[in-house]
Amino acid sequence: MPMRLFKLLNDNRDVRGARRFEIVNKDSEATIYLYDVIVSSVSESEWWGGIAAETFCRELAAIEAGTIHIRVNSPGGDVFAARAMEAAIQTKKKTSKMVCHVDGYAASAATFVALAGDEVEISDGGFMMIHESWTLAYGNANDLLATAALLEQVDNTIVATYVRRTGIAEDKIRAMMAAETWINAADAVDMKFADRVAESAVENRVSWKVEAYRSAPE
Repeated sequence: MPMRLFKLLNDNRDVRGARRFEIVNKDSEATIYLYDVIVSSVSESEWWGGIAAETFCRELAAIEAGTIHIRVNSPGGDVFAARAMEAAIQTKKKTSKMVCHVDGYAASAATFVALAGDEVEISDGGFMMIHESWTLAYGNANDLLATAALLEQVDNTIVATYVRRTGIAEDKIRAMMAAETWINAADAVDMKFADRVAESAVENRVSWKVEAYRSAPE
């Protein structure tokens, strides 16, 4: 597990009042609250907390509603788990309108979930964050070179996702990722990471501990 991800999970292990994974059905609409770290397995979620991709995907697939809202407040997590969640949302778009809301943070891997909807809304005071991928590597020189090559491939897929959503030039996205860029609500709309700023504030929003990131806003 990457050391920064380990720190992110450890720092937020005992966060009270922020963790929430809940599905609320009302008439022809449903809402999923994804207020947690994204982790790769159920066993990880049982130890560290967090939402595993298999849990999210299973629950999403079971929903029968014309419109599904996914409300995100997540400091990020495992990139491949988030990609699985993104794929599940893309599949669900065939039968339901998907509206993603950034209620607090959609940082790191959580951006894949937030950007997957038919519509993306961000709360005033919310943030998205994009950065280059992390991992923990050990072994000989060949092992480390192979890991570096894998990270480059992962970064290429991340860049492609952001370019496709925003239309921003690839070199600018790469520079933003290299700098670990935190994007506020107004800028998210201007850069087309989001479609609009929410008209009303989110109540009882709890901030995560994001000191694992080097440029986190205070």
